[in-house]
Amino acid sequence: MARVLVTRPDPGATRTAERLKALGFEPVVLPLTEITPVRPFTPPRGQFGAVAASSANAVRYAPPEFLRGLAGLPVFAVGEATGAAVRDAGLGPVDEGAGDARGLVKRIAGAMARESRVLLLCGKVRRDVLEEELAGAGLAPVVCETYDTRPLSPSAGTVETAFRGLPVDAALFYSALAAQTFSELIGRAIPRELIENACLYALSPRIAEALPRELRAAAVVAREPNEAAMLSLLESRI
Repeated sequence: MARVLVTRPDPGATRTAERLKALGFEPVVLPLTEITPVRPFTPPRGQFGAVAASSANAVRYAPPEFLRGLAGLPVFAVGEATGAAVRDAGLGPVDEGAGDARGLVKRIAGAMARESRVLLLCGKVRRDVLEEELAGAGLAPVVCETYDTRPLSPSAGTVETAFRGLPVDAALFYSALAAQTFSELIGRAIPRELIENACLYALSPRIAEALPRELRAAAVVAREPNEAAMLSLLESRI
């Protein structure tokens, strides 16, 4: 049974592990980042024409009382998982067909009048693509950071417990921060012999570029930036 390293934080890591088991893989869970809510949370003021949700976590970590104030506004989600989080929060109607950040901008710009104020739910660690391109499309984005992503530095003991001294055949990377953290841990907390023959799977080219230079030749990028595409790629190669 192929062993697959899962580097994303919980609760996503647990869900991914269950999906891997269902596909016949043995998950090795070692989160390399953690998600924490932004505290204190300062809600943006004013009226908005729509909400843009850049990730499921952007919705999950927003205070419930704040989200209740957005009820009835159209929500543009970057993908299906984010759309599901939006519905779970009681928001909507939801448009979840974007697929990525640039697709999200196109869908919002196509549906909203110019200069509409768009509330952008996002994390503190991010690229500025969404706000810059929304502004470039003639909209008025208002950034609302609801969560932060921090690197974790697992001890050698934690790594040993996760790996059980056995190498992995593949590793999944969902963020550039996790890929960077992985690079820093190799040879220190993560013995090279446990990962040197693994195929590395990344959600995007940017994430792949953050992987260790000596292992990038073993990296492959999902055709779409979502877990379903990455797991499909994993199945096809192992």
